[in-house]
Amino acid sequence: MDARFASTYDPTVDVQPDPELDDDWDQALEALRDRQKWKQQGADRLLAAGFTMDEVRKWEKGGEKTEEDVRWAKKGEGREWDRGKVVEEGGEVELMAEWGRLKGT
Repeated sequence: MDARFASTYDPTVDVQPDPELDDDWDQALEALRDRQKWKQQGADRLLAAGFTMDEVRKWEKGGEKTEEDVRWAKKGEGREWDRGKVVEEGGEVELMAEWGRLKGT
C-alpha cells in the first residue's frame, strides 16, 4: 500500500481556520469598507474643505488634466509659470509663493 500522508498528519487542521488569519481577514474587510465609504463621501469632504464644484467634478473623473484645464492668459496678464517670481535688482529671481486657496487666512 502506498502511503500518501505522514502518520502524524491531522486532516482537521486543514479545515479549521487559524484564528490569527481571521483577524487579518476582518481587518482587510473593514479597510475595504472604509475605503468605499471614504470614496462615497469624497465630494462632500472636498466641498467642505473649500474646493470648487469644478475641482470636485475633476476629482470624480479621476483628476487627469486635459486640454480643457489649460487657462490661457489674456494680453498683459502674467504667465502661470512666472507666478510668485520676483526679479530683484541685479537680475536675481526670488520665489515668493503668495497664492493658494488659503491665502490670507
